[in-house]
Amino acid sequence: MDIKTMPKDIATELLRYLAEHEEFASADKNLDDISAADVKVLLRELADGLSREAASENKAAYDVKGSRDISKGAKDIISCLSPREERKLLTAFGLIDKK
Repeated sequence: MDIKTMPKDIATELLRYLAEHEEFASADKNLDDISAADVKVLLRELADGLSREAASENKAAYDVKGSRDISKGAKDIISCLSPREERKLLTAFGLIDKK
């Protein structure tokens, strides 16, 4: 998969996973000014930025909160989903086009 075509929500999950589970011991050993903690903060910030970008793209595609076609109960359930899951569900029901 090319990084340019990777869905942003998947890239976000990968960055958060790396920030949580990798040690980055070589950063402490090989980089004078950058610690492993700095690398983790950087990855989390990148993940947060990508997450906001993906969410704004999804909101532009279909506004679940503003829709009168979806019941309050369905909106509550959809609000618990990740952006990727929400897009899959809305696509399955034909509310948004497949990308």
